[in-house]
Amino acid sequence: MIERIVGLVTEVHASRSVLWRLVRQQLILRYRRTVLGYLWTLINPLLMMSVMAMVFATIFNEDVKVFAVFLFAGMIPWNCFNSIVVQSSGAFINNEGLIKKIYLPKAVFPLSVSVGVIIDSLLSFVALFAIIIAVGGTFSTALFFIPFAYVLLFLFSLGVGLVLSIVTVFFRDMQYVLQIAMQGLFFLTPILYKSSALSGAVASFVALNPVVPYIELFRAPLTQGRVPDESVIFQAVVISLAAFLIGLGTLLSQERKIVFRL
Repeated sequence: MIERIVGLVTEVHASRSVLWRLVRQQLILRYRRTVLGYLWTLINPLLMMSVMAMVFATIFNEDVKVFAVFLFAGMIPWNCFNSIVVQSSGAFINNEGLIKKIYLPKAVFPLSVSVGVIIDSLLSFVALFAIIIAVGGTFSTALFFIPFAYVLLFLFSLGVGLVLSIVTVFFRDMQYVLQIAMQGLFFLTPILYKSSALSGAVASFVALNPVVPYIELFRAPLTQGRVPDESVIFQAVVISLAAFLIGLGTLLSQERKIVFRL
């Protein structure tokens, strides 16, 4: 298994120029012929979050600025995770023509999607961070933890995306099932509400959600000016490594079958 992983890493590294071209193509095509271009990476999430902040701050009887910071800090990792998982699930199907024409390590396709989403997320984060600080967010040395949080989130999201990209090849309905599942998972993740507000069986059920630690990885530095608790960091590290290894294992065991099922 270790030898196969090393071999895969070597192949991906040898194909890094193709990987970067796929990432560039993804970023360029997304905003081609638009007037505002990459500004849409900020405008879309900002408008959505602003509307949600005003609506739910009113529902929960919270101060709009305080709730906006709370919401933005939770939506940043969620949007990144959601985009990587959903877009990676169709990585092989969307590149069927290329896969059948030339040989490339299969990991290149979901990886290129994931890297493109991360770049988008980082651009959005920089702009949203300025807004968070402007409306009352906390600026502290704990913010230096954010890059590490992004690494853990990337490994976790990529691992999940790798598994779903394989499943979608064999079960095409998964891309539609996934959209519904992600909507349900959103409400089972403490983004609009605090985990402490839950109790009983609901609290126990939400605590099993593997996305929860990653929300806290971003929320603690941005809203409280502190590094997340060690237990949260440990949990996120374990989940990230497990998801990434499971994703790699699934890819390695099924990659030879992909071209025959496309």
